[in-house]
Amino acid sequence: MKQKKLIQVLGFKPKENTSGIFHKTYSKCDNYEIEIDFEKENFNFGDKIKAESKTTQNFSQAENWVVLECVDRLLEKGYRPQNITLEKTWATGHGTSGRLDILVANDDGSAYLMVECKTWGTEFD
Repeated sequence: MKQKKLIQVLGFKPKENTSGIFHKTYSKCDNYEIEIDFEKENFNFGDKIKAESKTTQNFSQAENWVVLECVDRLLEKGYRPQNITLEKTWATGHGTSGRLDILVANDDGSAYLMVECKTWGTEFD
């Protein structure tokens, strides 16, 4: 299974005394933990990473694996989990809004980094 190979390359390990759950601990982020549950087909980004929608927290879209990889890299770099929001609704002007895959905020809540994740291929091109 390609997804299991990907998460193992990222450093996720099987969680003891569970079936189908992998986890990773981030030492740069006070041992924050993310879990991936292959039986429930979802990502548990922990209690500090906020999510305005749960659309990126399941296996339904290939892009969700890209979101996972991006969050993993942000935490590896030391970005604080409490400053990360998934599926952030963002005003785009003229009374419309869009949804960012990932927003990284400064400690004061102001936007620092906005990320739109794409899969390889047609969506990327």
